[in-house]
Amino acid sequence: MAELHPTEESLVLQLIIGLLYPFMLLYGFHIILNGQFTPGGGFQGGCILATLFVARYVVFPVDDMDSERMHIIERLFLVLILVIPVLLLFTGVVSRYPAYRPLYLMIMDLVIGVEVAFGLGVAVLRFAFFQGVGQTWRL
Repeated sequence: MAELHPTEESLVLQLIIGLLYPFMLLYGFHIILNGQFTPGGGFQGGCILATLFVARYVVFPVDDMDSERMHIIERLFLVLILVIPVLLLFTGVVSRYPAYRPLYLMIMDLVIGVEVAFGLGVAVLRFAFFQGVGQTWRL
């Protein structure tokens, strides 16, 4: 049985993940934006978007992404998750204007999805580069 060299394996992985990358991105945002109408929403779509960080690491295991900046973005969206309901729900905007409820739910799903994607992405990248320095995944 012939053994594949790492460059041949990574070429296949690069090709497959490169083809799937835009579909994963579209599917993640589809789940997020249709979360108020179908099962799913921000968390599930955010998990799908987080797989983009994992896929990028599997194909190209180099620590060139700034995990601190990603963590700051994740914290910013966490603050938005807390501030948006306070501003809209507790001020009575959504109850006075029920037509805005689907828009509110879509915005909250989007904020939660981005927060989850960056949160899981930071966790994966920090685990990969601080716990397994110099190691690559073998599939």
